[in-house]
Amino acid sequence: MFDPISIKEDDILLGEEDSSLSSTTKSKSIDIECYVPMGAPPANLLSPGHNAKDKSSSPSSSSPSSSWKAYMKELGMDTLSLCLTLPILTFFTLIALLNTAKRHFDLKHSTSSNNINQRRLQEMKVDEEITRDETYYAKRWGYDCQEHRAITEDGFILKMYRFRSNHAGPANGMLAEFEMSLYLTLRLSFFLPSLFSLSHIDNRKPVLLGHGLFQCSGDFVLNEKDSIVFALVDQGYDVWTGNNRAVGSLEHVSLSSDDPCYWDWGLKELGVYDLPAMLDYICAATGYEKVGYIGHSQGNAQAFIALSLQPELAKKMSCFVALAPAVVSGSLIHTFPLRHLIHMNRKTFSILFGRKAFLGMMTTAQQTLPPTLMCTLAYSVFCYLFAWWDHHWVRRRKVKYFQYTPRPVSTRLLLDWLDGWGRQGVCLHINNTTKTAADEEYVKIPLAIIYGDSDYLVDGASFVRSFEGYENHGLMEDEWRQLDHHRSPPMERPSFPTLDLVHVERIPGYEHMDTIWAHDNTTTTYPVIFSILKIADWKPSVE
Repeated sequence: MFDPISIKEDDILLGEEDSSLSSTTKSKSIDIECYVPMGAPPANLLSPGHNAKDKSSSPSSSSPSSSWKAYMKELGMDTLSLCLTLPILTFFTLIALLNTAKRHFDLKHSTSSNNINQRRLQEMKVDEEITRDETYYAKRWGYDCQEHRAITEDGFILKMYRFRSNHAGPANGMLAEFEMSLYLTLRLSFFLPSLFSLSHIDNRKPVLLGHGLFQCSGDFVLNEKDSIVFALVDQGYDVWTGNNRAVGSLEHVSLSSDDPCYWDWGLKELGVYDLPAMLDYICAATGYEKVGYIGHSQGNAQAFIALSLQPELAKKMSCFVALAPAVVSGSLIHTFPLRHLIHMNRKTFSILFGRKAFLGMMTTAQQTLPPTLMCTLAYSVFCYLFAWWDHHWVRRRKVKYFQYTPRPVSTRLLLDWLDGWGRQGVCLHINNTTKTAADEEYVKIPLAIIYGDSDYLVDGASFVRSFEGYENHGLMEDEWRQLDHHRSPPMERPSFPTLDLVHVERIPGYEHMDTIWAHDNTTTTYPVIFSILKIADWKPSVE
């Protein structure tokens, strides 16, 4: 259940202006209707991260002299981090540019790997603008896009988008918005039974897409008509994209993004707070009690963490499709420069990168540099760091991709990735326990795992082998035999009593980003996604 709260934009503490905000949002005061879970503390008492802080300990309630000292100390740390990081990042960028130039030179003088369809798409003239407004791309390709806000229990305001076809009938337009507003007011204020739902307005089943590290919801709408969001809408689904904290906006009910407490969060918070808040919001907005979930990379990690720590969350999920799941680390952790970052102690890491946003200068560069230059720099750095290239992409789309990648994340989140995924080989907060009798009582939801065999950032094979009966779900006999002889041992059996592995898709040649950006997703990943959604159960849960 939910408590509705009405918030004026003036009541929300905004961080540094995010270029992804629409001009309408920036230019005038707006009413934002948000919903938080019942039992959550009032908005003015919500505390940052997982650490409850008393008002008396906040900087605002301390003496002016101590506040000034704290401010100067923080400013000094930020300046030190910038002075140390800037030359390192510049040097690393130059190495990445040289490496990328060499790689493309070698490919240019070798046999082209482009197939006919890839070349056709590459040569196609597309009338699109390059913008950081993802609603533009929806409208450009004939889809309606609405912005929504959800509030986490620790006070972060998450920006979400809802996509529908412009030809979907009466569910669109002002009438639908009025009906939805009326429905939410009645159901949430007077706690009407769940049988009173929006099914009379819109019977399309809701699906949520979760983004990866350094990315955002916009990454799902950049492949023109073939984007995963538009493909799902065309299949008849009510499609939502979510943004984790600090990604879509820097809004919080009580904290400024200048406050280090704003950035005091990691992987656990994304799983325990952000994902449940988005699922709850969609359930309230649609009348469905379950949502289909499709994650990419870190979007899967936070979902597996949530289901490991809070198995009851599965009651709100109809199915789970994991694209390139970032759970088990790949061989890339043994290469430069990741191995040096992994073995760096936390204190040195914090001095270099600060305690707030990780390399905040990346966002500044994205907002100020010409898109083509930003694409060249960001593509080179990310490819060199994470070993994913554009072999399977339509290359003219790259300039769009790097207007949405990178996005802001906390330094603590990066430390969580280095501590777990880097040093332990598996991301933090996933319980490895033996099966108990209580586990049999959970209603299982179907899980499909899709990964590329050339993804060196994550080890999809080891993760697949951690599930019982993996060899019976999708792979050919020779493929699962290869997994049995895989170079690394499988991770310990994870504690996912609510998940039932029903399909595994191992795509030859695919790298980490190819499951959402490849030119041939319509024939590789999408059919699997559609088949899993068809067998999912969106019926109300039985308490």
